Amino acid sequence: MEQTLHIIQLYESIDRGIRQHEMTRHQMKLADLTEGSQWLIDECEGQESYDEPNKIIRLKWVLTVDRLTDDQFDFTFCDRTYTLNRHWQVLGTEIYCIPNPYMVELVRYVMYFGADEGDKSEYPRLKELGDLMMENESHPWKNIPMAREAMRLLKDRRKCRTATQAKAFCKKVLSHDLVSPTSTPRLYLSYLDYYHRLLGSAYYKGELTDRLLNAIDPEYSDEEFLDDLRDSHQKLYDPVQRTPQWEEVIYDVERECEARMQGVKRHHGYCHKRWGVKKEILAEYGIQWRSPAIMNPRIRFD
Repeated sequence: MEQTLHIIQLYESIDRGIRQHEMTRHQMKLADLTEGSQWLIDECEGQESYDEPNKIIRLKWVLTVDRLTDDQFDFTFCDRTYTLNRHWQVLGTEIYCIPNPYMVELVRYVMYFGADEGDKSEYPRLKELGDLMMENESHPWKNIPMAREAMRLLKDRRKCRTATQAKAFCKKVLSHDLVSPTSTPRLYLSYLDYYHRLLGSAYYKGELTDRLLNAIDPEYSDEEFLDDLRDSHQKLYDPVQRTPQWEEVIYDVERECEARMQGVKRHHGYCHKRWGVKKEILAEYGIQWRSPAIMNPRIRFD
């Protein structure tokens, strides 16, 4: 079944405390997504101020295809460059404000590759994956391949008749942190973005969401990222965990670390031994990593 690029426009207006939501869907065929092609996704009008009621601003939301491979889609949208993994990722753009002095108007776009429809037999598998992932609640790295499989199933059910089950699954993943927001921020945000695509509204930009959106933004410096953690009184972690390279290999790294730590007793100081082994394995992948103990010298771990 051929994939298509789905673009979901989430519109939210707030007028005198009343919120209204609208959701518009766009689809683009793979054959049309040629390198360098430009696509007008949407356009709207805004008004700058009360003082100039006749001055209307026309906003255009244009997508430019930079590169498309079997695995990855690189594109420019509203002067920002994005990378979308075709297999499991769901990518939400910034929330853009439409100039209007009379009400708050916000628009955001959620993008992903998926089939138009799928087999209903996928949903028993989704429940099975949810049960298995709950067993790993204290070790979310073990859920990475299952979380990606589940997201593929969700994305391929655009005409899903059981949206309630899909919402419940996404909510379970997010509320129980069945994927780690610090080790796999893109995977976590994929569930957050898809969940709010199901709800049909832009999500509330809370502190964690802001921090994760900044974490995956290549234009956001490591210093700014660490300052954010300090300001929110969070434990620091190595900014290398922000990178796509980290997220691609971390499951294999953790699995190898688990194998090498077989037989090591879980007594005082175990976490430091595990971090040492993890550091060695990451180095084999060409990734230099600083453990939580190094990043937080004033905190005593285990």
